[in-house]
Parts: sequence; structure tokens; C-alpha cells
Amino acid sequence: MPGWGTGSFENEQAQNFLGRLNSLGIDDLSPMLARATDHGYGDASESTVVIVVAEIVATARGNPPQSVPSQIVEWIAKIEGSPSAEMSELASRAVEKVRTNSELKDLWLEAEGLNEWSAVLRDLEKRLA
Repeated sequence: MPGWGTGSFENEQAQNFLGRLNSLGIDDLSPMLARATDHGYGDASESTVVIVVAEIVATARGNPPQSVPSQIVEWIAKIEGSPSAEMSELASRAVEKVRTNSELKDLWLEAEGLNEWSAVLRDLEKRLA
């Protein structure tokens, strides 16, 4: 996967989503996560967005990654309230689905970066718990 990194924000699709984050409210996040848990096999693009949304939920609940993009910090500062425990659980299930059954997982397997990528997602799942 040239030009991609195993981190949650290290690809073009993640950056594109962060670029439009300010136009979204907290209620816009749950449907994105729910779609991932409802589908059998997530495509790479949707899976990338799910990871970013889950990072947003974890950060807003006080469990950020080591490096938080400024777009997330700004978005959290402007929203009212924080994601519910139910949203955090939904995010955790969505991340597990991406990690175990998605095109993104298969792409990382082919690129021989699956172990590092999986470790990033397992860390995210812990921060969502």
C-alpha cells in the first residue's frame, strides 16, 4: 500500500474525512459505525472512515491516541456533550469488524503490514473499552 501508513490517520481517505469533520455533528457518527457492524465485508474506504470515527469517539471520551489531529481537537471543542457509552461500544464493535473482516484487512495482509496495523486497532479497541 504505497503512501499509506498503519496509523489511524496515515492515508488519504482518513485525511479527506478529517477535512470535512467540521460539517458533522455528533449524531452523524453513529450511523457510520452502525453501517460497518451491519455489513458483512467492509470496503477499504468505508473501513478507513470507521477507524477515524472510532478514534474521534475514543478521544472525545478521554482516551486519545498519542497524536491527535488538530481537526479532532477543534471538533471536540465545538460539540456539546460527548459520545455515549453505547456509541463507544458500537465503535468498538465496528473496529473489531474492520480488523477481522474487511477489504482493508486484506490489503494490509497483502502488503505485509497486517501485524502492525492490527496492533494499532487493538490499541484503539482498548481505548474504547
